[in-house]
Amino acid sequence: MNPLVSVIVPTRNSAATLERCLQSIGQQTYKEIEIIVVDNNSSDKTTEIAKRFTSKVFIHGPERSAQVNYGVKQSSGEYVYKVDSDFILDKDVVTQCVQKINKGYDVVVVHNTPDETISWIAKVRKFEVDMYKYDITHSSARFLKRSVYKAIGGFNEGIVAGEDYDLQNKLNRAGFKTGFIEAEAVHIGEPTSIYKHMYKYFLYGKDLVYFRELKQLEASRQLGFFRNIYFKNWRKFIHHPFLSSTFVLYHTCKFTIGGAGYLFGSINKV
Repeated sequence: MNPLVSVIVPTRNSAATLERCLQSIGQQTYKEIEIIVVDNNSSDKTTEIAKRFTSKVFIHGPERSAQVNYGVKQSSGEYVYKVDSDFILDKDVVTQCVQKINKGYDVVVVHNTPDETISWIAKVRKFEVDMYKYDITHSSARFLKRSVYKAIGGFNEGIVAGEDYDLQNKLNRAGFKTGFIEAEAVHIGEPTSIYKHMYKYFLYGKDLVYFRELKQLEASRQLGFFRNIYFKNWRKFIHHPFLSSTFVLYHTCKFTIGGAGYLFGSINKV
C-alpha cells in the first residue's frame, strides 16, 4: 500500500482559483491523498467550493502559517504537502515527491512557476522565478515527512512574510535532506495590476520586520537585491534583452516599495 499524503490548502476568499486547484489535486497520478482545506473566514464561496471536493473543511486563522499547522493536526498522512489555493499541480507532482522521499530524502521542493499567460507582470516574474528551480537558497520545501514537520515545529506563526524561508532554514539547520523534483506547481493567481502588486510588496516589507528579528544568517542571501543566481544565469539575460531590462526595472521597484514598507514597519514597531 502507498502511504497516505495529506494535502493542506489554506484559503481566504479563494473562490476564483480554488476549484482549479482542488481539481488538480484530485487528478494526481498518486491516488492515496486526503485533501484538507483550512479557511480563514472567507466572505465568498470558498468553503462551498471546498466541500465539493472534501469533507475535511475547517475554519481557522489568523494567517496561513497557523492555518497550515492546524491542518496538519487534523490530517492522517505519513506525508504532508502545503499547496496554496491559487496553484494547480502537474499530474505527477505527488508521485515524484513520494519517489524522491523513497530515495532517502526527508523533504521535497516543488518548484512554483508563474502562469505567464495571465499578464505581462507574470511574464517578468516567470523570467525571474524559473532561475530558482533547483536552487536551495531561494526555494522552500512544502512536501515533508510528518515526523520531520513535527520535529521542527511546523511553520512559525509569529511571522507572515518569509515563513517559507524560515521553514527551510530550520530544516537545513536540523540536517534534514532536501530533494527537488521536475514536476511543477503553476501559479494561476498572478497579479494583473502593478499597483496592487507593489502594494502587496509594501505589506510584505512591513511584515519582514519580524522575519529579520529572527536574526537568521541566511536572510541576507535570501532577501538580497543582488543574488548569485542572477550571475549564474547571465546567458538568459543576454538572450532575452527586453525581458531582462523589464525585470531590472520591476526588481528595482519591488525592492524600493518593499524597503519603504520595511522602514514603515520598523518605525511603527518602535
